[in-house]
Amino acid sequence: MDFLNAIVALTNFVLVPGIAYGAQLALGALGVTLIYGILRFSNFAHGDTMAFGTMFVILITWGFQSVGISAGPLPTALLALPFGIILTGLVLLGTDRVVYRFYRRTRVKPVVFVMVSLGVMFIMNGLTRFIIGPGDQRFADGERFLISARNFKEMTGLKEGLAIKTTQGITVITAVVVVALLFWFLNRTRTGKSMRAFSDNEDLALLSGINPERVVCNFPNLKSF
Repeated sequence: MDFLNAIVALTNFVLVPGIAYGAQLALGALGVTLIYGILRFSNFAHGDTMAFGTMFVILITWGFQSVGISAGPLPTALLALPFGIILTGLVLLGTDRVVYRFYRRTRVKPVVFVMVSLGVMFIMNGLTRFIIGPGDQRFADGERFLISARNFKEMTGLKEGLAIKTTQGITVITAVVVVALLFWFLNRTRTGKSMRAFSDNEDLALLSGINPERVVCNFPNLKSF
């Protein structure tokens, strides 16, 4: 194999899937970092919160597809995503009010928060499996590839093909946009600066007049990304 075809093969089988998968991990890691940095505990329910939000998106997508609503060449799930974010944010606000606020006000040790989040994890996991089931969910709408291996070969005349799925492109673009928005939010908005201050030194933030309820109430909506 010549050098150019080797580069294409490496890109097709290593770089493109690796970047897309890394973008998925980055989106999850953003939430974990915010939770640990601001609320100061390792939230076992974070993954199941993401699954719960995904369940909302899947159900709304099915609803859109049943009435013929689509996004053309893009997955219909993109239209359902804003609604899924809103619903997930409401669920997180409710969870904070019903579960976490009591323990936060009594200033329990972080390990207690961890155990509480473990219970929330089991509840969310059970509800997700009960409502939508444990199997894979696939959507057969929209264009599957931004560029297919066959078209790439025809355009370049190379023996190796390069395929980029639409979902891979959307995932990478979403990760870049979310990181940029989060950076802007934490550095340019009053709530974001309060969250940073609360994360750096909780006692100093309280002395400065920062309302912890305001910080935490805005936090679940940010975490729903």
